Amino acid sequence: MKNKELSDKQGIAVNLVASFVTYIVTYGISLFLSPYIVKTVGVDAYGFVNLANSFISYASLITIALNALAGRFVTIKIRNNDYEGANKYFTSVFLGNLFLSSILFVLAIVVWIFLEKLINIPDNIFWDVKILFAALFLNSILCTICSVFGLSTFVTNKLYLSSLRTIESSILRAVVLLVLFAFCPAKVFYIGITTLITGLYAIIYNIYYTYKLIPKLKINKKYFDIKVVWELVFSGVWNLVNRLGQILSDGLDLLITNLFIDAISMGVLSLSKTIPGIVTSIVGTMVASFSPNFTYLYAENKIDELKKAIKQSMKIMGIICNLPIIVLIVCGERFFLLWQPTQDAKQLQILSIIAVGCLIFSGGINCIYNIFTVVNKLKLNALVVVGCGLLNTGIVFLLLKTTNLGIYAIAGVSSVIGIIRNLAFTAPYGAKCLNLKWYTFYADIAKPVIYVIISAIPSYFINKYIPTGTWLWLIVTAIVVVFISAIIGYFVIFNKNDRNFVNGIIKAKLPKKRGNSI
Repeated sequence: MKNKELSDKQGIAVNLVASFVTYIVTYGISLFLSPYIVKTVGVDAYGFVNLANSFISYASLITIALNALAGRFVTIKIRNNDYEGANKYFTSVFLGNLFLSSILFVLAIVVWIFLEKLINIPDNIFWDVKILFAALFLNSILCTICSVFGLSTFVTNKLYLSSLRTIESSILRAVVLLVLFAFCPAKVFYIGITTLITGLYAIIYNIYYTYKLIPKLKINKKYFDIKVVWELVFSGVWNLVNRLGQILSDGLDLLITNLFIDAISMGVLSLSKTIPGIVTSIVGTMVASFSPNFTYLYAENKIDELKKAIKQSMKIMGIICNLPIIVLIVCGERFFLLWQPTQDAKQLQILSIIAVGCLIFSGGINCIYNIFTVVNKLKLNALVVVGCGLLNTGIVFLLLKTTNLGIYAIAGVSSVIGIIRNLAFTAPYGAKCLNLKWYTFYADIAKPVIYVIISAIPSYFINKYIPTGTWLWLIVTAIVVVFISAIIGYFVIFNKNDRNFVNGIIKAKLPKKRGNSI
């Protein structure tokens, strides 16, 4: 048992550290390149990158139902040594994705042909934007076809391998972009080309890991089972509904801005979403580091251990998620002045803080979303998310028509509704899914909010005594803020058991005996 606990902690530790390093490198590179790209191609052109990704997220609704729970079912089958059953799911998902991708390909062609009819594209960047969309659409279709190969690192609880490849992809992306912008006329579609290249790189490695980590997992048409496809679709359909609700909540913001305000405002909103997007991605990836262990505990019917694991992960994520948010609150304006000197730094900071408002509450709550997948109870949560999404869209249109709030309304409404939804529904329903008391997780939600307040106040006053105007002093300020906040989180927010758990994870990261590595 002790060896198993050590192994689980090692898996969590390595996955967490790898995820954290991945996002430091990935978004560090992105933040470095963004000002140059904005200055070179213009803020309006840059805004179309995120808008194209929004279109892709709309199209991905077609594939979510089939893919959402594939990892869960394959993991449970392999955990029970049922490789024939695992191969049925694996093969059925692959062939199903191949069919769905053919539909996506047709839709992508139609959207691309009539793109200028759907959105407002300035004449001077017309073909630049068209090529950008074409490259991003093609990458999305290829990734959809091969997405099943990404399950191997999840199933084996070796998500750190995916993180390492992401780091390499980010470096490759930066090199290719710099070469293109240095030696060719500036075009925003270079971002689409580099995304396609790095997407192919990730696909190749995912295929390699599948046959390296789980050699018994194979694609063979004899394993295809239409019953498995329908089981996955009916189980995952509520993930589709949930994703639709998320799109209605915040996935339409750039499209609404483009259609009802203008392309420049869309670019500003897109820039303001950079830091919130980074934090959201960090949370999503690091929460995923806990998910395999949750699935294992549920598969083995260890509910008490699962409850403990969820509560501890909520506290850890509540602190990790809020560290960059505290830095944004304290020295966000300094950052935007240096990062985007051609833009209104105060406006960007305000929009960013509005966007991350929900994350202050939901950093830990994101761990609860894993419960719905693990226990395969997705229906009610999905319906609530859709309802909130519809409400969000309606309120945004009302405010745009009756007020002068503009992009502030678009950015703020989703945060307010998201906070209400998480507090009134997600937390109590997550507890109910595990047959726990409805208020089980509220204390672990409140602590991160208190943590942000008691960390931001002293950091704000200390910030006043640190010089400004250079990246070096901004980095020094950020380090000071993170150090103060981390100390407060460790000693004030964590209790003794939490500290022991974190210490155990850190020790597990440095085992006495080295295992085999890939």
